[in-house]
Amino acid sequence: MNSDSIESLEQFLKLQKSLHGPRSTEAARVVGRMAQAYCTRKDYRTAERLFNQALQILREHAKPSQTIIREFMSQLAEIERLQNSPPDDLQDDMQWLRVSTDRLPAFTPESHLHLPPEPAEHTEPREAGANTPSPKARPAGGVSDRAIADAKLHVHKLQQATGHDTKEVADALRKLADLYARREQLDEMEPLLIEALRIRETVCGEQHLNVSTDLKNLGRLYYFKRDYAKADALLARARAIREKALGRDHSLVADVVEWQARVMRKTFRLSEAEQAEAFVAISRERNKSDWDKFKDLGEKLYDEGMLLESQAMWMAALEECADFRFDDPRLSLTLENLAEIYWRRRKFDKAEPLCKQILQIVETLLGPDHPDVGMAANNLAILCEKQGKHAEAAILYQQALAITQNWMPADSDEIKTMRESHARARNAAQRQVEQKLEDSRNGGRWTKSGWWKAYAE
Repeated sequence: MNSDSIESLEQFLKLQKSLHGPRSTEAARVVGRMAQAYCTRKDYRTAERLFNQALQILREHAKPSQTIIREFMSQLAEIERLQNSPPDDLQDDMQWLRVSTDRLPAFTPESHLHLPPEPAEHTEPREAGANTPSPKARPAGGVSDRAIADAKLHVHKLQQATGHDTKEVADALRKLADLYARREQLDEMEPLLIEALRIRETVCGEQHLNVSTDLKNLGRLYYFKRDYAKADALLARARAIREKALGRDHSLVADVVEWQARVMRKTFRLSEAEQAEAFVAISRERNKSDWDKFKDLGEKLYDEGMLLESQAMWMAALEECADFRFDDPRLSLTLENLAEIYWRRRKFDKAEPLCKQILQIVETLLGPDHPDVGMAANNLAILCEKQGKHAEAAILYQQALAITQNWMPADSDEIKTMRESHARARNAAQRQVEQKLEDSRNGGRWTKSGWWKAYAE
């Protein structure tokens, strides 16, 4: 299977689990194929976890296939070799190339930024990080061609509806560039970021804070393209704009100086780099983390029953988490609190991707059999069931049950509830399948989507 087939493999795995059981040899084979697909994307952490999961399933059988076991063990050995080999001087940092938006929260009681509010769309949590890696569970190459096509279509529609030189188009170009960033396709990013910068300068003026963000994005791109002269000039412009608008010691200034220091080191200006790094360290210590401010406000507003305002604070905290490693506990705390607010507001579709990310993080950090993984799987199952995704819910309940029953007595209330939930979701999923079969027998027919035509136009 090639690197673009993971979505198909996930669907195939669901089918195999449904036909043969989640601990069947057939399911283990598909899990192994998924691991191989992640290897092609260089997401070795996820691949390693999946190979171990497949091996665990195979070894549960009385007569496991030794050929498959040897193959998966060989793949694990190769992953270990690749992970321990010294990376290219830039490749190790490539996961940091993410397109920043530097958005503000929708509700900020006391904003000290001299920046007009962004369009209303920013009230949804973005997936693009600021300038630090997102969890490795979401690999840089994990963007499908369909996602790219959809983003291009969105840009095209905006240009037709609002004109070419609008902030909405510039935002859409940023998002498309971020998709290419995850695939490490630097040449595709460059014209998009250049155009986004041109639009922003035209619409907002050359000294606007949003322009500084586009300058920083483009400067970081040239850093990874090893065009350090261009990177240096762009980052210097971004820093000057932020110092003028926010003051020299603001944390957003330090974000740019951090990248200037990287460029200085690559161009052997070591003394300047050390001064810049010292400035960043002092600024970060002085300003602390904006995440702490948003967290405190989010908790206070939540306790007062102001869910929308609390949601805005936690969304702002999530933006700040782009500067954290994927295993930083502040990221998990932010995801959990934001998901809980969406749960209380019955926005189950908004909570679902957050809980998926939580599950990926705890599986990676704690291993597949940790009780926290069972809790995260159970939470995600509940959300899926609330949305009528009964097949997905049944699989997740099964995962949660398999983990939790190893840690709790079989007659405990938690185990009984999970068994009931699993049975309920499984029966509902079976009824959905039967209904689809009945509909197909009663004259249903396969029809093509009109998406390709809309895109062609």
